Amino acid sequence: MVRVREKGQTLAEFALIIPILILLVFGMFFAAFYAFRAASADWGVFITGVASGAYTQPATGQARESVLWPDLRDRLDAGQSGARQVRSQIVVEDSRTWLFGIQLVEAQRGASTFRLWRFYPGPPPPGGIE
Repeated sequence: MVRVREKGQTLAEFALIIPILILLVFGMFFAAFYAFRAASADWGVFITGVASGAYTQPATGQARESVLWPDLRDRLDAGQSGARQVRSQIVVEDSRTWLFGIQLVEAQRGASTFRLWRFYPGPPPPGGIE
């Protein structure tokens, strides 16, 4: 019986698979990072809308400070959009050059309208919000 030498086979298989594993790990990292930024943008839209409904500037400022990233914090916009309403929104459309000239693109939009029931007696009139 003749035995074939297979001493370097494991090394060759590892060399073929390691680039795929590295791409998989970096892909999971970037997907998690993007999901965390998207959740932070959603949180900013919600919390600044709620704080703007309180009609106090310090509350809105404190709500903005709870957003982790400064670039997201600067893009939040909230204010009264009509009688008994506050609208909060964010728009992020960025493109950055990364390693080897790869363009990283981030695009997020979010908006929310809050109806201010607690400052007025009863529900809105039957014809709609004033």
